[in-house]
Amino acid sequence: MQIINKKLWLLGLLNVLLLAGCNEMQQSKPATQSVTKYTATSVLLSGRVEGKTGNVDALDGENVVASASVQNGRYQLEIPAQTKLPIILHYDNLIAVAIDADITTYDINELTTAIAAKAQALGGYSRNNLVLAASNSVHTPDANKTSTGFRGDPTSQYGGWH
Repeated sequence: MQIINKKLWLLGLLNVLLLAGCNEMQQSKPATQSVTKYTATSVLLSGRVEGKTGNVDALDGENVVASASVQNGRYQLEIPAQTKLPIILHYDNLIAVAIDADITTYDINELTTAIAAKAQALGGYSRNNLVLAASNSVHTPDANKTSTGFRGDPTSQYGGWH
């Protein structure tokens, strides 16, 4: 009976040591570093803003890299080559974040500002954080999430009942 207790005790001790060793190995791994991206060529960004006049500034962190005036609620500005991403587009008290040079249309409004703020709170302006922030910012009623037709009305799907 004592031999079985000793074996169980040794087995328990071995499990504790293995778990402690695994925990130390997990903690000693280096943190994943994000790769800094830049625009390869100059990029023309455009979009709408909530106001009719003013200026849109493009910042690569702290520095203004481009600026454009708003005309009739629209802006268009050229971002120089080798500009560090993400680019923060600033208009009045509103912002939008450009994380990819391949996407060239960015509206700047209260929703884009809320998405940017949520992404920053999640850890910064990364693609994953912005996608998560955007998915949590758009509210769709459950009735609109079905395939029953316009605003959940099954009689309006494909022109009525089929």
